[in-house]
Amino acid sequence: MMIPEKGTISPRPYGRLITMLGEQLIKNEKIALLELIKNSYDADASWVQIRFINFNKSGTSLEIGENSVIEIEDDGIGMTFDTIKDSWMNPAAPYKYIKKKMGEGRTEKGRIMQGEKGIGRYSAFKLGYAVEIFTRAKQLEASEIYLKCDLSVFDDEILAKKGDLSNKPIFIEDVKYDYEIRTSPERIKQQTIVVQGSVIEKQPHGTLIRVSNLKGKWTDEKIRDIFEDCLRLVSPFGSTEFVVDILLNGEYVFLAEEKDKLTNLLNIADIKIDGEVDREGRCKFILNEKKGEMSLLDDLSDDRDIRKRFYDKGGGLKRRPECGSFKFKFYVFEFKRKASLASPLSNDDRELIRSHRTYVYRDGIRVYPYGDPSDDWLGLDIARGLVKAGSYLSNDQVVGYVGITSKDNPDLRDKSSREGLMDIGNAYQDIRVLLLGILGYLNKELKKLKTVIREKGLYIKESVVEKDLSVIENHLNKQKDSEGISTLNRLIKDYHEEKKVFSERVEVVEDLAGVGMAVDAASHDLMIMMTRAAETLNMMIKMAEKDNFDHDKLRGDLDKLRGQFAYIEDQLHGIQPLFRSSRRRSKDLRISDIIDKVKLYYSVPIERRNIKVIVDEKGPPIVVKCSEGIILQVFINLMDNAVYWLTTSTKENKEIKILIDGTKCEVVFADNGLGVRESDLPFIFEPFFSTKGIKGRGLGLYIARQLLWRYDYEINYIIDKDKTVLDGANFLVSFGENNEEGEE
Repeated sequence: MMIPEKGTISPRPYGRLITMLGEQLIKNEKIALLELIKNSYDADASWVQIRFINFNKSGTSLEIGENSVIEIEDDGIGMTFDTIKDSWMNPAAPYKYIKKKMGEGRTEKGRIMQGEKGIGRYSAFKLGYAVEIFTRAKQLEASEIYLKCDLSVFDDEILAKKGDLSNKPIFIEDVKYDYEIRTSPERIKQQTIVVQGSVIEKQPHGTLIRVSNLKGKWTDEKIRDIFEDCLRLVSPFGSTEFVVDILLNGEYVFLAEEKDKLTNLLNIADIKIDGEVDREGRCKFILNEKKGEMSLLDDLSDDRDIRKRFYDKGGGLKRRPECGSFKFKFYVFEFKRKASLASPLSNDDRELIRSHRTYVYRDGIRVYPYGDPSDDWLGLDIARGLVKAGSYLSNDQVVGYVGITSKDNPDLRDKSSREGLMDIGNAYQDIRVLLLGILGYLNKELKKLKTVIREKGLYIKESVVEKDLSVIENHLNKQKDSEGISTLNRLIKDYHEEKKVFSERVEVVEDLAGVGMAVDAASHDLMIMMTRAAETLNMMIKMAEKDNFDHDKLRGDLDKLRGQFAYIEDQLHGIQPLFRSSRRRSKDLRISDIIDKVKLYYSVPIERRNIKVIVDEKGPPIVVKCSEGIILQVFINLMDNAVYWLTTSTKENKEIKILIDGTKCEVVFADNGLGVRESDLPFIFEPFFSTKGIKGRGLGLYIARQLLWRYDYEINYIIDKDKTVLDGANFLVSFGENNEEGEE
């Protein structure tokens, strides 16, 4: 063929463009689903429901079968055939982008359109090879349009048709969609549907996408993670009616109460700020209900990051921020709360706070991955490592929200991968540094709050009181003040009576302190079931609040709840000895039996972490007369510490060795973990001393010693290397003289 010397040629995309857009440009299944959900949002849907159908459960994993499908349905405006042909079918269709450029970027409901690149629709091919679409436009007597495309007829990269020996690459026009226009709709029609437990009337318009021949791996946790992200999809800066619902094999993944829990926690944050920054860097805010104003560049000029970015070496302001105006909310928590700070936080509260970071919302919809627990986009942890940690708040103690818009922040644009903002020019780093400056300001405010608390002298140590009483007594004796001495004696008597009452209460706390730990350690499945039962109950409450709830579903959930509580009741019988009522009864106990129970309680973490536990008993059995709950709690604390430190160890062969010596009536409890540092040895049995960081209670060893002292037993740390069993931590529990030489 003769090639002309001059002419024109046109690009002709290969079919693999579709898989590159869907499979490679979209990071994972979660991002894929969120892209499709955003399309429903742009379509003015009031609800979108994601259904995982015919998934086989295997433990916490979900196995994909031949009949497994994922459906995404909404009640949006739907699509006409012309919209499908001219826009939806074509990659990078500029329809939404053109509307935005023409100032028509809002939907009929006033929502600002999210998509504009024209590739989000191909997210469906990240989920599976075959995609079916049912859609019906919001027009009078509109027909239902059905499309189907199955990429499984091509090889994985759509280079050629399967079985084509020539291996000739296909072009994008060779990827065909079969369609059918149905005047009698099959799926998109007026009928009732249950969304988040409420029966609603489904409108005769919207879109349903069904994906089959699925890819990837799915688990319960993965689906729950997606739904939790859906709860955070819509901005807290406004109120948009948009509900996301997820069903797994017809069962609701109904975790909306998590959002309520977080809202309640944000209300009791130690520092709360709600503000807005203009394009010049001037900030108006409300800090703990007090209004304030400042210039971030002028008033925070001592902040190292702001000074470095916006000031020259001579100290002069070289430029203003280029990020544009934005809104923000920050909630700061002091985990080591004292009396006049907000109410104490439970471990669950702290974990919930730590699962949130600083989110970014553009035009009311979240920008991913900002806000994920693993995403330190502000660089707080890095700053704490490079500079003095106390100069910055920790990521764990801050929940934040940042609101930007396409109009006011044109240079803060999405990456094509749908993950994050592009770091081009100054805009991205400018907003990041300004937010760090605000957090630095909040860190100083938190320190002021804690200083005020300390200055109030809310905590008086017992030893200080007794020392002062002794000084007063000596002074009165020298003065021979009999009336003063008499008054002081009454005061000392009252003090010791109050101290006795306090000690009795501490004893009760010591008895109960290990119950929660024991329940957690004794049965991982029990804790899971309690969580499931609470979710079921919360779902039923939510359903009952609806005017027209699904009665059959409610009855089914009642049966489920009854079964869950029956399981919990059976499991609690196994840990009954740990409860305070059971501790009052002393009986002859064989220490080897106690060790066996503790091993059973910890069987799940021991097996999961591949820890080898060796119990070696020599001499006669150790039999003590004591409360079973007391001895159980001592060894539970030792096992809990050993498992924790072995988990943090990098050793391949993790080991716990328990030597029961009936002749000496003592037990050595050892592990080959990190051991105890010499500088920490004087403090390990002191209350609230812990080397586990924020996860440590600092009470385990203290309570173990206190409990043993009640029966004149002892626990000590083995310092002499010749007496240690393993090269980690070695504890010696001594029971005095053996009560019996043995028992049958």
